[in-house]
Amino acid sequence: MEPLRHFGKLLLSTAGIILMAFSCNNSDVDPEYATFSVTYNILDKEGVKTNSVKQGENFVFSLVITSASNEDWYVDHGALIASNFTELYKKTSNGSDSLLGPAYISAMCEFQSGVLIPAKGTFQIDIPWIADKSLTKVPSCGLSTKDNSYLPAGQYITKINGAIKLFRGEVTREIPFKDYNLAFLIQ
Repeated sequence: MEPLRHFGKLLLSTAGIILMAFSCNNSDVDPEYATFSVTYNILDKEGVKTNSVKQGENFVFSLVITSASNEDWYVDHGALIASNFTELYKKTSNGSDSLLGPAYISAMCEFQSGVLIPAKGTFQIDIPWIADKSLTKVPSCGLSTKDNSYLPAGQYITKINGAIKLFRGEVTREIPFKDYNLAFLIQ
């Protein structure tokens, strides 16, 4: 009987430790109340949102995450940069889409864990189709650009998968990318 009494105490202690581990969170933020808005647009060379770009002109993929939270959050920008959010397809008359590729080959980021989105602040990435440092805004990263060329007239789309990953302490939040796919024209 003696071993069973110790087993019971051990089981009760273990259950208590597990309960404390799951109930004690260093973050007092409830992810349901941490609100973020995402805008994903094509910008012209002046930085204006557009659905139509003139043939022979550059354009920019622009992703902005705005936090309405009173707390600082971080975006997993390494995963974001590694995603296909600048991958472009040309629409064809037969209904299939022809992959043209992304606006850059790779990125070397200083901070692999995340970049700060300050309380009530924003995080923005702007990457042009044709490499142009004056139009590029990628916090903490340097891009290895592709040798893209100006696009012919036609309809183009992005097909983004995955999620934007945000975190604060032990709390994480994911915003699906699929809702932000774009279609635009080159005229």
